[in-house]
Amino acid sequence: MREGRVRDGEILNGRNENQREKNRHEKNRQTREPDTEGRRQRCRKRRNRRRFRTWIPALGIFSLLLAAGALFLHYGEAGLLPEPLQARADILPDRRAKRGSLHENGERQVGEGDFWVILNQIPTVKAGSDECNLEYENPKANHYGARVNLYLKATGERLGGTRRVDPGRYVETIKIADGLEPGEYPVTARVELFDGSTPAGGMSMDITLHILE
Repeated sequence: MREGRVRDGEILNGRNENQREKNRHEKNRQTREPDTEGRRQRCRKRRNRRRFRTWIPALGIFSLLLAAGALFLHYGEAGLLPEPLQARADILPDRRAKRGSLHENGERQVGEGDFWVILNQIPTVKAGSDECNLEYENPKANHYGARVNLYLKATGERLGGTRRVDPGRYVETIKIADGLEPGEYPVTARVELFDGSTPAGGMSMDITLHILE
């Protein structure tokens, strides 16, 4: 009976040991699960931070490009860019150009190699203003875009002008450089033609600029 009880005790002890082992595994599993979830959360946070850090430089670059583009347009319109950049900016369509016509010009056929110029040959600038009523129109019958620039004949100084005005559009006023005293000034209006953005020739005409008192 004693040996049996010992053997039974050994069997019972083995069962108890198995139960304790199961309990340890269960406890370890329970303690590991929160750690695993915590690691997942930390990984997600790190990924989100990486995405956030990636977005910040991208937005910064985009903002810089927008600012550079705005400065390019601003200084280009003012004619303050270096000559190669200014020439490139002046090929762009003029943002002031409006669709339509300033005058009743009637129907007219323009040949492939010809160009019809319509502008105010006695433009004026009022005292205290830099607005000049050039009233340049590129009729829709033309085959080329064009830009017009005014140059003071006495010095060759550029006074102002347009960017590219495509057929069927017009620019009523342009900005003129200040500093001219009231009076009349002989001016050369230089018209440059473009087939799309490709130079396609040009012409010049003499006009008189009036600066009013």
